[in-house]
Amino acid sequence: MSEQITTAVPKKFRFIPEITLGNILQLITIAAAVIGLWVSLDKRLAAVEMQENYAIEERRDLKKSLATLAENQAVLARTVDRISILFEQHTKGESK
Repeated sequence: MSEQITTAVPKKFRFIPEITLGNILQLITIAAAVIGLWVSLDKRLAAVEMQENYAIEERRDLKKSLATLAENQAVLARTVDRISILFEQHTKGESK
């Protein structure tokens, strides 16, 4: 029996300088995927920015409302003080 020793020759990659339909379709698919991801990310970022702007505007409105309520409370306190003074003067005038 004679044994044959076979050595495995590693296959080398060959570059074939041809452009095929598969290459073109692959390039178009990659470009479409990148564009689709970009558009999707752009829409998400726009939505997040719109939410942030809305939240900022809501905070601004809330601060204005709180300031208005504080002013109204001060005016009401002054009015109650004036009315109580007038009422005391009126009751003192009747008792005399």
